[in-house]
Amino acid sequence: MRTLLVIAAILWAPLVSAETLRIASWNIEHLVAGFDQGCRPRNEADFQRVRDVIAEVDADVWLLQEIEGEAALARVFDAAEWVFHIEERQPRRSYPECRNTAGQRLSMQSTAIVVRNDVAHRRLHDLAALDISGRGSLRHAVQVELSASRPLTILNTHLKSGCFEGTGRQACGDLFAQLPVLRSWLDALSGPALIGGDLNRRLEVSSDVFWAVLNEFGDLHIAGEGIRPNCLPQYREFIDFLILNDEAQFAKLRGSFTETTFSGAAARYPSDHCPISIEIDLGRL
Repeated sequence: MRTLLVIAAILWAPLVSAETLRIASWNIEHLVAGFDQGCRPRNEADFQRVRDVIAEVDADVWLLQEIEGEAALARVFDAAEWVFHIEERQPRRSYPECRNTAGQRLSMQSTAIVVRNDVAHRRLHDLAALDISGRGSLRHAVQVELSASRPLTILNTHLKSGCFEGTGRQACGDLFAQLPVLRSWLDALSGPALIGGDLNRRLEVSSDVFWAVLNEFGDLHIAGEGIRPNCLPQYREFIDFLILNDEAQFAKLRGSFTETTFSGAAARYPSDHCPISIEIDLGRL
């Protein structure tokens, strides 16, 4: 019996007192644990700026991309206050040199979900089938379930890069091979669901074929639909999304979609992506 109680304590944290939670997604751009390492070298001041953004957004659940591992998360989240869930895909033995950072090498780019430790939830298995290569070269999606009268299933994705529009680029083969995996995951669920993360696709471009297939039944809703990004001027369409199915859409607080932008020179931004967030009333599920 004691063993069962310990397992239950690990899987389910105590319920948060309020039913409204803020859920955010952020590609932090090569978050590496070591100082001055990786393709986005950071010093203590740089890590502090990431922490400041996290505090500003004040989310209860974070869907994160480009995370080296648990030690990198611990640089910017207090491990005593947060629960870390990092994808199960194993790091490679070696990584290529960074394109724009001389002498540095790429690091593991994992997806992760980070949850305040007073939010009741449990970790589910990764959606490993998104690595359509089967060789560990494409990222898994991390999956958690938030406790509610009807649990909310959250999937954090970071899809294949390089096929932002159309179908003609070389990367489009991999991206579109990931599409039926996502749709099958949705079809297998019977309750509220949220897909978030860096989908590496401009879903709101007119007649986008990827979105048309993913949303073939009209049961999906882009949080903040029609809002344009203000993170960097060269990017006029989002590739980061929080997407809710019909059941989850009822729980989203109207007007809660927010993009948190940065101040100062763009060269000193803490990431080349800005966080997006929404608020969910678990009592409506």
